[in-house]
Amino acid sequence: MLKQNYFPLGIAKGNAFCNRVAEKNLLIHNIESGKHTIVISPRRYGKSSLVLRGIEETKLPYEKVDLFVAVSIKTIEEQILKGVKSLISQVSNIPEQAVGFIKNYIKNLKSKWIVGTDGVNIELIPDKNSDSAVIIMESLQMLEKILEKKKLIAVFFIDEFQEIGVLANSSGIEGAIRHIAQECEYLRFIFSGSNRHILSNMFDDRSRPLYMLCDRISIDRIHENDYINYLKKVAKKTWKCDLNSIVTEEIFRLTERHPYYMNVLCDKLWINSGKTPPTTQNVTTIWKNYILQEQSKIAKDLSALNTSQKKLLIAIAHGLSKDLSGKIALHKFNLTSGAVSKSLKLLEEQDYLNKNILDEYFIVDPLIKGALLLFYPVDSN
Repeated sequence: MLKQNYFPLGIAKGNAFCNRVAEKNLLIHNIESGKHTIVISPRRYGKSSLVLRGIEETKLPYEKVDLFVAVSIKTIEEQILKGVKSLISQVSNIPEQAVGFIKNYIKNLKSKWIVGTDGVNIELIPDKNSDSAVIIMESLQMLEKILEKKKLIAVFFIDEFQEIGVLANSSGIEGAIRHIAQECEYLRFIFSGSNRHILSNMFDDRSRPLYMLCDRISIDRIHENDYINYLKKVAKKTWKCDLNSIVTEEIFRLTERHPYYMNVLCDKLWINSGKTPPTTQNVTTIWKNYILQEQSKIAKDLSALNTSQKKLLIAIAHGLSKDLSGKIALHKFNLTSGAVSKSLKLLEEQDYLNKNILDEYFIVDPLIKGALLLFYPVDSN
């Protein structure tokens, strides 16, 4: 029997899915009521886990397209076509009828059915030199028509959707997706991605095709009470006792309840603690070792920043979260107010920084914050 994975570093499934009840219920409501949805959060907050859990609870056919691998407009087209093909194969069990039906709705695509060991699958072949926006629009339109004929609702989930904004801005793909999304009755779109700034531009800019197309679900860090209850449950299954509240507080302090790093740290704690619950010393030691283990990755992330940006991150890591353009801060940084403002804007756009409800800056990635605290003394310039 496989051992229960309480702290998955990938998609959280089954009992490992922690909370997100309100967000999940809203997503399900949107799917059932025909609203397209954009899910926005910082990286590694569990967007895919949330979306997949919500879709699976509806029991509707769905397909996930991940544009993380996209390097060009053509690969975006290929990934979306792949998703369309897969979803058509899920809902069409009579190939001959489907092919005849499809031919009425496509001009730039050729289709054929392939029978293999994994069942019957459709192959969609774009005409040579065809426009990617047209191919995407035709394929999604065809999918909608098949769903309409069968009176089936299905979900099309596109992750890392910001790659369309990065690689295909002005190519017509955003307009093609909007054209289908605002007309369809049976196909539901869900979009998510790891760059909030680009996604916000795509969906909030009046001049962009996707403006006001979707309902928005913004996900934040899971509430500490939900984590406390979850950690108690897992601790009792593991050691037949509760986790010490001081240990829990230390886990929260270091990870700042960032979902990915909560799972990283707790996974290592559970693996290394053996037959007894971990102590606060175990927590701090494992976290420090993890920072050292990831040192080259952190250095690579920080190497993309200039000196002004690094100075600001170091100061914010050490608790300076407001008045960063004030006289005291400017003297400390040896920077101009213009340089500070420009650096803060870029750090926010690149998801290094965010602001809380008190308008205070904080570092989004607690691993980077932990490294800055470890490697740079308080008075470091």
